[in-house]
Amino acid sequence: MIKKVLNRFFLVLGALFALFLILGATSAPFYMHYNLGIDPNHDNDTVQPFEPQHVIMMGGAGMPSASNLMRLYYTAGLSKNYDCPVTIVHPQDSICHVEMFNYLVNQGVTREIFHDTIGTNTRSQVLGLAENFPELLTASIIVVTSPEHLKRTIKCFNKAGFQQVRGMAAYEGTVDFNLSLKGQKVDGIEEVPSVESTRLRYTFWNYLKLEIDTYREYLALFYYRIKGWI
Repeated sequence: MIKKVLNRFFLVLGALFALFLILGATSAPFYMHYNLGIDPNHDNDTVQPFEPQHVIMMGGAGMPSASNLMRLYYTAGLSKNYDCPVTIVHPQDSICHVEMFNYLVNQGVTREIFHDTIGTNTRSQVLGLAENFPELLTASIIVVTSPEHLKRTIKCFNKAGFQQVRGMAAYEGTVDFNLSLKGQKVDGIEEVPSVESTRLRYTFWNYLKLEIDTYREYLALFYYRIKGWI
């Protein structure tokens, strides 16, 4: 009985792994990830352009880190463009808040920079923000976070009673130069052919990483929904 259950279990795992590999060879992971980065409130901007009065940056990992630096880059641009203050939402720690503050100042942010340290997940952080900054519940705010977290984050803000909230996904820029190996001196063993395909060398592996981020976020969305948080 146990052997039969294990056989079926590993068969399902193998089928899922094969499906992940197949999808990694298509553009599906890109579009799944892109869909998570679409602001669910963007349709409200058809009546009149959105003018944020405050920028909220949801903190990522450590500092410096890829997620925090990307979010800070967009946050600085929005604050300077709309001349509005910033609130950094990030758990209390020893150095991150200071480093993030310094980064924004060095990027030319001249308005006030506030910090909110309540909570360690999106739900608790949004509730903490509503408690510490109740004036933001009715202000027009724009929230900056990573693309895969944007939909869940904005839905959390909506659920918590924020009335005018939009989202900005901190996307990475893409390269626009030729990655082909043709004409480049790479040497090596001549009998082993060079892998010219950029899809095999880069895209496939990048899409596998996008799949992990996407499926993890789908599970988070499902959990938040059944908890009544979104």
